[in-house]
Amino acid sequence: MTQRQQEKGRLSNNPSLKDVAEKWLSSIEVPQVVVDENGNMVPVDGTEEIRRQTWDQYESIVHRLIEPNLGALKIKEITTSTCDRFLRSLVVDGKGRTNARLAKTVLKQIMSYAVRHDLYIWGNPVVEVDRLRKPRKEPQGLSETTLEEVRKAVRNWGLEPGRSGPRPTSILADIVDVLLGTGARIGEVLAIRLEDIDLSGDVGKVAITGTLVEPRHGPKYRQDLLKNPGSERIIPVPGFVVDVLVRRISESLANNAAGALFWSRRGTYMQGSSVRRQLRAALDAAGIENAQLITPHAFRRTVATLLAREVEDKAAASMLGHADLTMTHAAYIQRLNEVDDHTAVLDGLAPKPLS
Repeated sequence: MTQRQQEKGRLSNNPSLKDVAEKWLSSIEVPQVVVDENGNMVPVDGTEEIRRQTWDQYESIVHRLIEPNLGALKIKEITTSTCDRFLRSLVVDGKGRTNARLAKTVLKQIMSYAVRHDLYIWGNPVVEVDRLRKPRKEPQGLSETTLEEVRKAVRNWGLEPGRSGPRPTSILADIVDVLLGTGARIGEVLAIRLEDIDLSGDVGKVAITGTLVEPRHGPKYRQDLLKNPGSERIIPVPGFVVDVLVRRISESLANNAAGALFWSRRGTYMQGSSVRRQLRAALDAAGIENAQLITPHAFRRTVATLLAREVEDKAAASMLGHADLTMTHAAYIQRLNEVDDHTAVLDGLAPKPLS
């Protein structure tokens, strides 16, 4: 009877991929997140090896992509060619590469689980799937002209004739200024607290120590962890950002319980999704061309490109919180098409006068 009880929850010798995927998900300890009344994550004891947003992403990929396409197949029917066809089917007209990449990672872990539990004995088939090649895309920063158009659009947003709704404020323009003055991600900027600001010296400084998380399930919160370990940094900020900081500190309301630099009407942290919607609305209202390409991350690329051109690549990587220049080069710095003036050197190759 004891043996039967132990075998009751076991999978059959050839279960469906859906059953294996669900078993794999349940084998991962779901990180517990406790959020206080101000929207801050409260540390809890636990042995979680992944962050909550990572687990949410795994669950989404399983239920949204893997199970609908492969879930009915028996585990022993899963081959390298099956996996390869499925992953490539996720890319349509050049779109969907991120989903395909994530699905490959998750499917690989599911099949590893099957191998570890003797449900699949031929090695992990996902390992042999050919690389999902991504076309190289040149990072694009915003030109000076476009940047001025964006600034004008966010300043004037809400002032259109006949527009109803809450009284417009400068908050969107302030967020854009801080994004441009720090090169930080939108989640990092919105996680800045008044206690992270130092205006005591000749140069104002902002400490980037956390980020905002918007999980699929449960409350949104601020966590004292950044995207990459070791990305905590103290950023000296230019004068136009200091002006924003001084004004935001002086205007901080009594109901700003979170002590956030950018607080919501309820006194909690503003959310990145809300800022993205507002930015899109402001750009559309102004009729800016290719507005869909101007996202909070575009400001980050603009900062990296400027620093790389005017200072050096390492300055851009340091500002962005990258330990390795590879990521900065690949995704953030737009290279100049115009070559520096080396004519004085090249004159050494001029033809000699005929004697």
